[in-house]
Amino acid sequence: MTTILTVQDLHKRFGNRVVLNGVSFAVGDRDRIGLIGANGSGKSTLLKMIVRGAGVSESEAALLEPDAGQITWRRDLVLEYVAQEPRLDEAVTIHTTLARSEDIYDYEIETVADALQLPPLASTIGNLSIGERRRVALARALLGKPDVLALDEPTNHLDVRTVEWIEDRLAQWPGALIVVTHDRSFLDKVATRICEMDRGKLHNYDGDYTEFLLKQAERLSVETEHERVRAAFVSREIDWIRRAPQARGVKAKARVDRFDAAVAARPVGDQLLPRELELRLPSGPRLGSTIVELDKVAKRVGDGDAARTLFSGLTLVMKKGDRIGIVGRNGAGKTTLIRTILGELAPDEGTVVVGQNTRPAYLEQSRRDLVAENTVVEEVSDGYDHVELEDGRIHVKSFLKTMGFPATVVDSKVGQLSGGERNRVQLAKLLRRGGNLLVLDEPTNDLDLVTLGALEHALISFQGCALIVSHDRWFLDRVATGILAFDDLPNGESNVTFYEGSYSSYQAKRRQRALAPKPRAAAIPRAASPTRPPVKGARKLSFKETEELASMGAQIERAEVKVAGLESTLFDPKIVHTRGSEIPKLTEELELAREDVARLYARWQELEKLAGPQRS
Repeated sequence: MTTILTVQDLHKRFGNRVVLNGVSFAVGDRDRIGLIGANGSGKSTLLKMIVRGAGVSESEAALLEPDAGQITWRRDLVLEYVAQEPRLDEAVTIHTTLARSEDIYDYEIETVADALQLPPLASTIGNLSIGERRRVALARALLGKPDVLALDEPTNHLDVRTVEWIEDRLAQWPGALIVVTHDRSFLDKVATRICEMDRGKLHNYDGDYTEFLLKQAERLSVETEHERVRAAFVSREIDWIRRAPQARGVKAKARVDRFDAAVAARPVGDQLLPRELELRLPSGPRLGSTIVELDKVAKRVGDGDAARTLFSGLTLVMKKGDRIGIVGRNGAGKTTLIRTILGELAPDEGTVVVGQNTRPAYLEQSRRDLVAENTVVEEVSDGYDHVELEDGRIHVKSFLKTMGFPATVVDSKVGQLSGGERNRVQLAKLLRRGGNLLVLDEPTNDLDLVTLGALEHALISFQGCALIVSHDRWFLDRVATGILAFDDLPNGESNVTFYEGSYSSYQAKRRQRALAPKPRAAAIPRAASPTRPPVKGARKLSFKETEELASMGAQIERAEVKVAGLESTLFDPKIVHTRGSEIPKLTEELELAREDVARLYARWQELEKLAGPQRS
């Protein structure tokens, strides 16, 4: 692999805050790098510095000059950068933006535009929303075929099908890739190397996101042990100094010097190990026997020729402990369904019943109810100094501290916060209000991995119920007990189906349905024809093979449940402390379980192929 870009000893400080502290790494011509870290850790800053300010304003580019160190590009390197809020020429159309050179053909533009669900190509950029502009910028970069593709949160606000298309496209990408994302499934599919920003330092890990989790846990465990040893040494030396204050021999002086060095090595400020984030979800009143019940519900939008049905005949009965993930393409009607359940919209057919004791707490996707001029404390407290939790009352600033807000941020204006920080403010407001039915519309957008993990653990132990609209497959696999899927129909409408189990279980059932033989059309009487000679090599399934084929779906589902269980165990950050010695064995079991799933799918396809002549 040839090195095409290097970062050497990069330093950057904003005021008193150290963002980059000696960051160094190299990018090869076939690298697939996932750049991750907590909100505010410097990921986007580093990416903007790497691309030399491309796609940012002149004033922001001036602020991105490193305090020390250098970034070196290979001569004639072509790099494309897609920012979270891309800058595009607002006066031109989408087609003009995409067709920027003669070697980009219309059929390529149409393919990418369709996959990314772009507005009509004749639309003017200035009339698009931020989300639509991001998709246009991503399409433009993919069509440009640069040497390096740099993406900042490319999967935000995209549905699962679109994200899977991007994953397939990037799998065939001929150049290098640097992507900032919190989408763990995306990282697992795309990245071959993880670069983690942590307290100003960059840590390199070869492998995908799953391997990164294991190696990161080992690094933090070693770091914690070093700090424990240092603190114990300091404590012992303090006792010695107090007992022998007059000792000033050469050996004693050397011992005092070692003590001074150990004290100076104490991590402070941004160097401190990040504390484990723990979210507590107040569950509200006890749920009654009726939680949410939908009976043959339908909802239509538009009038006349433009009218279409989003969903119809939808029946659903929620039971205690349900955490239902709602998935489907953008525009399928997921948010409309949520608003219908909450009573904000009336169903066109059927009935929606919300139980008398059900208290919904709604986190909407647009975050419209945040007031930009309020401070974080003012926005979350809503005029109250304390927050009522199940185990007692705490001050709102202490509550925000448990939510991962530093003391320097709690008095900042909401309008000055990053997207991830604003999302956490909204989440804090939701937690303060409480409710026994959490209704979360894209809760994972812009959240960092630490907050995502804490939210997952909180939801799993939550005593109430939850409805969760999300494109985050990893999140749904950890949290959901069932999936409500909006599946596309040929007429452009959706068929809404409920599947018990995790997201992986839902995917397995989808694949099983796709592989199932299609029902045969009724036979049309016709004149007898000569019997065809048997196809060479074809044979009937044996009785044993027929039984094996019939049980294959259940075998695959059991195997995938086993994989999901092992992944859940290995991805728990606490495993290093509770079952550290078992990690190698569990990792080996996970690899064998994944191989078993692949083997079962291959065998299923083999049996289906053999059974084909018998079923035709």
